[in-house]
Amino acid sequence: MFFLVAALVSLTTMTRMIEEQRQQIGTLKALGYSDGVIAFKYFAYAMLSTVSGALAGVVVGEKILPWVIMNAYGMLYTGLPYYMTPLNWEQGGLAILASAACTGVATIAACYKELAAGPAELMRPEAPKNGKRIFLERIGVLWKHLNFTQKSTVRNLVRYKKRFFMTVIGIGGCMGLILVGFGLQDSITAIAKNQFVSLFTYQANAVLNSDVDESEKEALQTDLENYSGIDELLEMYCQNIELQTDKKTVDAVLEVPKELTNFNDFYAFRDRKSGEVYEFPTDGGAAISEKTATMLGVKAGDTVQLKKGDDIVDVKISIIVENYVRHYLYLAPDLYEELFGGAPDYNQLLMKYQDMSGNYETALGEKIMTYDGVAAISFTSDLIDQIDNMLRSLDIVIVVLIVSAGLLAFVVLYNLNNINITERQRELATLKVLGFFDGEVASYVYRENMVLTLFGVIAGMGIGTFLHHCVIQTVEVDMMMFGRNVFPRSYGWSA
Repeated sequence: MFFLVAALVSLTTMTRMIEEQRQQIGTLKALGYSDGVIAFKYFAYAMLSTVSGALAGVVVGEKILPWVIMNAYGMLYTGLPYYMTPLNWEQGGLAILASAACTGVATIAACYKELAAGPAELMRPEAPKNGKRIFLERIGVLWKHLNFTQKSTVRNLVRYKKRFFMTVIGIGGCMGLILVGFGLQDSITAIAKNQFVSLFTYQANAVLNSDVDESEKEALQTDLENYSGIDELLEMYCQNIELQTDKKTVDAVLEVPKELTNFNDFYAFRDRKSGEVYEFPTDGGAAISEKTATMLGVKAGDTVQLKKGDDIVDVKISIIVENYVRHYLYLAPDLYEELFGGAPDYNQLLMKYQDMSGNYETALGEKIMTYDGVAAISFTSDLIDQIDNMLRSLDIVIVVLIVSAGLLAFVVLYNLNNINITERQRELATLKVLGFFDGEVASYVYRENMVLTLFGVIAGMGIGTFLHHCVIQTVEVDMMMFGRNVFPRSYGWSA
């Protein structure tokens, strides 16, 4: 997309430069210079600026930007103080060739158009484009209600078709790139909130020792039920497993609740796209997380193999549920007993409460850890902070993308507007001679720009949404699924 927009800038710049120098080209032809020599003059100029700019771009792109990005990623790790950012001339050479090809083809095409004319014709100013009736003029009810400036704006938009498409594509491409930056931020920052607030609705998880007995479990539950502020408890069995199909094997977590009556108070099973809320499957099937199903290539009604230790059993998938962190498979307790021939050894205790202040959770954690049967306790508030801190390091990458796209947008718009006004100097001068004030002449140009920008923004929304979808699916890691939605505010900021 960056190359496409850059090619657009090159095309308009070189085309305009050659059109401005019609008289010089005509003079050179009259003096006996061949078309090839004249074309080479402009081609050499284009290559000099393109290759020098591309070389600078390769250094920035392969030295400075990777250094910024690696500094951001370095926040995630300890013990890795050094990283290398070598110049990759294979990729750099491809980038330079692509840039040179874009500018070179545009220059040769513009030269070919001008050199086709004879010297005498080239030494005369180019005739203005003919005006003609447009479709809107045939709709009399609408056309007669437009004033002069509105009519001239509509006619000019149709009259300068190349400028229309160049501006729309340029603005649309740049807005699409900016929208990808904001959309990545939306998708990444939504993970912790979606997972540990909307889907996992409990506040704490106590992990029990493998050798804890039932009397210790009952004593812990009794104390927690009477502990101030705790609303509900749920015993869970949690075990690392493998899920297998003919195509793929995925490491996942098996979750089995002891009771299904209050399960919906601790977990939200829903479809990400439709928002449909599911009940825990009791039809002899399992619930599986969305990305897990995608990686395994299964859908509701299909069967997967579940490997737990040396046991391998077939499990039917009943529902696919929204999930963002890790891979999960949920089984009802009676189905687990049927598959493995015995009840699970429940090894986790989930808690729900309202007071999520640091003081309350610290006191609760100290209380729970006094029990010998408890191995560890984790709070969802801590998990949210950990994930947010980890993903915040990616913000610098997003800023680089947004700033780069914004700078490119500025260059595109400045270039197109400069060409537009230069091409129409005589037209604007005529309006001033006819009595138009400076503000009226300016609004005459601005009005066209605003209409073109509106079309470009609409195009950019489609381009950006498509690019965001492609990028998100490319950059996410196996153990995590980024959000798929772009927030409305991101469309507003990009526009």
